[in-house]
Amino acid sequence: MPLVLDLLRHGHADPPREGGDAARTLSPEGRRMVGELGVRLNRAGWQPDRVFASPLRRAQQSAEIVLAVLRTVPTIETLASLAPDREPEEVVRALEAKGIRFGTVLLVGHQPLLGRLVAHLVGHEHAFATGELVRVACESPLTRRSASIDPFPSAF
Repeated sequence: MPLVLDLLRHGHADPPREGGDAARTLSPEGRRMVGELGVRLNRAGWQPDRVFASPLRRAQQSAEIVLAVLRTVPTIETLASLAPDREPEEVVRALEAKGIRFGTVLLVGHQPLLGRLVAHLVGHEHAFATGELVRVACESPLTRRSASIDPFPSAF
């Protein structure tokens, strides 16, 4: 069974307030955006085996909302290496430490990290829009340029 990483940049967020950047929450538009994504993914029969989200509030909210419509909702695990200022190699090491070798894994994070993670795995950077999901089919173990961007089934 191959390893599929579904990389999701959090939905549109409100400007920083009390609590700073880490406490930023999704805007109404951001909640709508990831909610609609969750409905489309559910309709396509998508079911992640594991889910990891950045510790920042807007990423946690995005994961919660996109998973809310699924019949079986996996536990959202916080992965510090998905914070925006981290490096792709840290994400790879963290996934390996968690025993990720196969299946479908949702990673919810931020730019510029997600774009750099795609560059690390695929060989070219991707500029994620807010609420955008990119599927990356990977070889295991995860190594530099061992993956390709893989389109979702046409039902998506």
